[in-house]
Amino acid sequence: MVTWTVAWDFIVRVVLRIDSVMVSVISLLSPVLERKRYFDLAVTCAGSLLGTDLSPVCFSDDHLDASTVPFKETWSSSTQEAKREQLDEQIIKYLNEDVTNLEFFYRPPINSCTLSFTNPGLEEDYRSHYFDSELFREESVASPRYHSFIEVALSVLIFILISVCCFLVFGSSLTFIVVFVVCLVLEMLVLADVATDVKFGSEKEDQCQCYAKCMSAWSTRNVVGIMMAVLPAIAVYTNLSCDLAVNDEWYDRFFCFCIILSLLNFCNFSMLSSWVKSIIATLVGLILLILLSVTFCDFTWTVPASTSVPTTTVATNVSTTTTTTLGPTVLMNATNMQTTHKTPVPDHLFSGENILRYEIILDVVLLLLLIWFLNREFEISYRLSFHGSAQAMKDTQQMQENKDQADWLLHNIIPEHVSDVVKRTSKYSKNHKDIGVIFATIVNFNEFYDEGFEGGREYLRVLNELVSDYEELLDRQRFKDVEKIKTISASFMAASGLNEASRRANHHPYAHLFGLMDFAMELQNVVHNFNESIFNFNFTLNIGYNFGEVTAGVIGTTKLLYDIWGDTVNIASRMYSTGEPDRIQVPEATVNALSEMFEFEYRGEIFVKGKGNMRTFLLKSIRPGATWD
Repeated sequence: MVTWTVAWDFIVRVVLRIDSVMVSVISLLSPVLERKRYFDLAVTCAGSLLGTDLSPVCFSDDHLDASTVPFKETWSSSTQEAKREQLDEQIIKYLNEDVTNLEFFYRPPINSCTLSFTNPGLEEDYRSHYFDSELFREESVASPRYHSFIEVALSVLIFILISVCCFLVFGSSLTFIVVFVVCLVLEMLVLADVATDVKFGSEKEDQCQCYAKCMSAWSTRNVVGIMMAVLPAIAVYTNLSCDLAVNDEWYDRFFCFCIILSLLNFCNFSMLSSWVKSIIATLVGLILLILLSVTFCDFTWTVPASTSVPTTTVATNVSTTTTTTLGPTVLMNATNMQTTHKTPVPDHLFSGENILRYEIILDVVLLLLLIWFLNREFEISYRLSFHGSAQAMKDTQQMQENKDQADWLLHNIIPEHVSDVVKRTSKYSKNHKDIGVIFATIVNFNEFYDEGFEGGREYLRVLNELVSDYEELLDRQRFKDVEKIKTISASFMAASGLNEASRRANHHPYAHLFGLMDFAMELQNVVHNFNESIFNFNFTLNIGYNFGEVTAGVIGTTKLLYDIWGDTVNIASRMYSTGEPDRIQVPEATVNALSEMFEFEYRGEIFVKGKGNMRTFLLKSIRPGATWD
């Protein structure tokens, strides 16, 4: 008996140690990973605000991303080191000035009683939008997917260990086998569910939307979590019987050890309501306390009269057939001379007389208090983690919106493919061949413009609406090679082929030229529709088209200006200024390049300064079935 008791006592102590260590690791690992993620996010955010990348790898000279540093490559190493030190000082300064971090830990936005968020919207996200949050989609141990899997796996491990120990010590009864099988099936189903969350993630949500929505509901998660937490205790209580209570091999003590171990399982599932877990744990513990406080079995047996019974002081009453002891009681039957004894030594915990039960009651009460405290702290910790992730996501979205707005403003001044070079070198100039250039001008705008009417503001508003319609065309995929260069009064200048990456992706070498001519034809349609929609306006649009070699560059260091220069630009300007109303005029070289897709008619010769007389043509139409994409 002593050997079995020592062995099982050792097993229980080992299991308790493993459980406490795992709970501590889970509770400590998530905040640590979250702090690291917050630090990385803070570094990224600070880097975005300061205009550079401040991640740890970027502090090394070998990993500096030159595309995000708008300075020249000719910097000396001392200058770069000084800049990094300055950035470090700025980060420290910003972190010291930010008091919200202190408020986050000392005054969290959580109700001290219910532990719910003070912000109803955030509480709704925490409860109902579990799968929708970015925290769930993260590939880290701190993610709820992995966190849930670890907690469920730990609960299954505790259940199996307790059940195996009960099988070995208490034996196998039909009731216990049935309960064990049912509980094990439930445990495996829940484990399989969270395992598929880890394996497939959002794919499972997309394919099983109704099931995922049901399982992610706040009430469902709490019910499943409480079921997982209480199953080990149910398995232990199933073995309770009078045979266990009156057994002399300390089965009752091992029973109490298993209940205590099952109570520790309620410290799992930190994502659930601590109130529900703690209340159920208290009910499980109260059952044990009640069992220790009452006598629910008959602790008596019958032996022959010749059997010696250990007693204390005996008082004899000759007028009766019973002898009364001050300790155990002996009941004598005068007829058959057999004696029925109560337990002579109160060694059984459930006899209601063993003083050891007071120590166990105290241990259970203290354990329940610890469970209440741990569950509360675990939920607060997880809610703070969720709040931090939600706040970080909100700040990240705000920063992304600010970045997108800044990029939009920058790319309205300088094309994206040019700004990437300017960031690295602070300058840009490049020669391009076979670039298409057009000038689209409202030649009669000055006839409509009158400063006497509200200072001409209404006419400028009309012109702005027309140019805005031009620019909307640039968002179409068919005009991906076309770029707006600038507007000069009522003239709109655009070019195609300046983005070499986009140009190389075309199937036809002149696809960008065809696209620019198509764009010019769409400009004519825009002006035509504009004239029909506005009364008393009849704008005349002349378009000049040319292609050839140009020089593109950025002028200035503070107020940047992107433009193109060359004879190609000058000839395109002459084409519109000498053209016919509402027609597209091109030189002969352009006709030779575009005649594959477009039809032209000869107009005649015009004089171009510096070039002499040039043969010019007018666009008739696009050829039937022409395609170049």
